Order: sequence, then structure tokens, then C-alpha cells
Amino acid sequence: MEWECFSTDHLEGLLSSDQQLIDRLRARQLMVLEVLDSRQVATGDGFRSLSDWTAARLDVGKDTAKSLVRTMRRTVGRPELREALVSGVSFDRVEALSRIPVDVGLLEHLDVSGVQREAARRAGVSADAEFRSADDRFLVLQPSLDESWWKLWGGLDAHAGAMVDKVLSGMADQLPELPDGSTGDSSWRKATALFELCVSEDPVPAHVTVFVDATHAVGTNGETGVILEAGPIMAREALQAVICDSVTEVIARTADGRYMDYGRKHRVVPPSLRRALIDRYLGVCAADGCDSRHRIQAHHRIPWSDGGRTDQDNLILLCWYHHQVVVHEQGFQIYQHPDHGRIRFRQPTSGRSP
Repeated sequence: MEWECFSTDHLEGLLSSDQQLIDRLRARQLMVLEVLDSRQVATGDGFRSLSDWTAARLDVGKDTAKSLVRTMRRTVGRPELREALVSGVSFDRVEALSRIPVDVGLLEHLDVSGVQREAARRAGVSADAEFRSADDRFLVLQPSLDESWWKLWGGLDAHAGAMVDKVLSGMADQLPELPDGSTGDSSWRKATALFELCVSEDPVPAHVTVFVDATHAVGTNGETGVILEAGPIMAREALQAVICDSVTEVIARTADGRYMDYGRKHRVVPPSLRRALIDRYLGVCAADGCDSRHRIQAHHRIPWSDGGRTDQDNLILLCWYHHQVVVHEQGFQIYQHPDHGRIRFRQPTSGRSP
């Protein structure tokens, strides 16, 4: 099409009508995003936020994606603004108006820049609202009936939420790859980062009492018949993670219900032995290629629960990530490379997916 043959007025009309069409499509995008937000598609697809998901799916910049998502959320209870978009009001005007908490009309006497200035002037948080928002912070931790799984949810004010997101996102980004090269999705990495944040540098060893029903435990190789003193059922790998660095007392019960006449308490790594290990490994994680000195922990090559001894020949130093996540949670098995002797990991052989 030879655009030069059209008059200026005609071209301006085309430009304006096309923009109105784009704005109407934006209104539909907001409605679609609202539904997708309720379905938590971003988390399901491993994205850090709906804005990141939108940027990737629409192949747009992050600023455009954030503007779409924020306007969608601000206009959920503002049908008049959604209708204004459908009628041809520009998206930028509606986006600015959505930041004003009350209905002020379309402010047609102002250009978009004027509406944005008005929004900046009116959109504020009163002191009472700010304190109320902070006071309304809450966190709920709900365990399953057997306490083998915990569900967390809650709410934070803007400052606290942004701070928590920044810290967890930063820690999640620093988590190394698993031995098989995978990294886990964003939600898994943030959850793991939260767990790591709660682990102190020198945690006080937990005193754990484990009751073992010999009849069930022997028949299932420890998959059933093992419970903690407080009641939760423990799977074998979870049990090994608990007793790996704790004071542990094991009480077994025989088939006739009698408790066996033995038990043992064992401080897995006493301070003197821990210091010797730190000196031996120069305070660095023993995993090949890892130079982390962060939250170094002692680990039994042969688990203590399987008869492994607490001595230097059976202990290595691993960082929190390789110890807790790679070995105890993901089930990777430690081995010493036959050529150079460095510590590496292999896929679990139990059929468990890492």
C-alpha cells in the first residue's frame, strides 16, 4: 500500500483507530491475565513472578509486562476502568487512573502526563493504613496429619514483602546446580532458600528419640515402622538427615511389643573432631568443584544408622547445600572418583527421581 497517497488527516485517523484497537485488546489481555493469575501459572511454569512469565510469553520487556500485571491487579475491583479500555480510552491513561484509589472519572481535561502526575499526588498510604498493613502481617504453617509435609501461606505489607522476595530471590539465584545439571524451578529454589535461611551457622544439635517397630521396619527396609518421639512418621532418608548431626537415642520394639533392652545416645560430631575435619579439608566443602565455606557440616559416608563410625575415615565436610539438599533430600550417593579421589555424586539407585 502506498501510504503517501493518503492525506494527513486520513493517516492520523488510521493511527488513532489502530491505537484504540490495541487498547481494546489490552482490556482482553487484562481479563485473561486475571484468570491465569488465579491459576498460578507463573509458579507452575517455574517463573519467579507473573510479570516474568508475561514478559517471556508475550516477548515484551519487563517494564511492559509489569505494567500489564499491575494494571490487571489494580482494576480487578474497578470495572469502570476495564470498560473505559474497551470503549477506546488509552491503556496508559487507565494505568495511571488505576493508581488512584477512588473513582475520579477519566480526567479528560488532563493529558496522560497530567493524569500520571495526579496519580502520583493522590496515590499514597496514610500512616494509619501503613501501620494497619504492617500489623496485618501473618504466616500460617499447617502440617499434614502425619507432619510429613508442611503448607505455608500468609501476607506481608509492601516493604516486608519486597524485602523477603529480594532476599529469597537472591539466595535462590546463588544455589548451585544439582549434580545432574538441573536447577529446580523458581518455587523450589525459593523454598530451599527459605530453609537455608533458617539454618544457623552453628545450630545446637537436636536431641532426637526414634522409636523403631522392628516388625514393620525390617520388612520394609525402614520405609515404615519408624517414628519420632513427637509422633511424625519418618522415611528412611529423612531419618538419616535428622540423625546425621544430632544427639540421637534409638529405641526398638520387638514383635511381641516389648522394648529391647538397649539404646544409645550419640553426639555424631563432637567439637574436637569437627575442628580436625575443618583443618583436614581447609574448611571447604569436599564436593568436587565446590569451594563453598558456607555452613559447612560433617557427613557420614556410611550413615550412622547403617553402622557407620564417627571417625575421620568415615566423615567428610560438605556445605549445607550438598549435605542437606543433594544427599539427604535428593538422594544422590557419594563416591570417591577412582582416578583423582575427589568426592562426586551419582544418581540414586533406589528408583527415586532426584
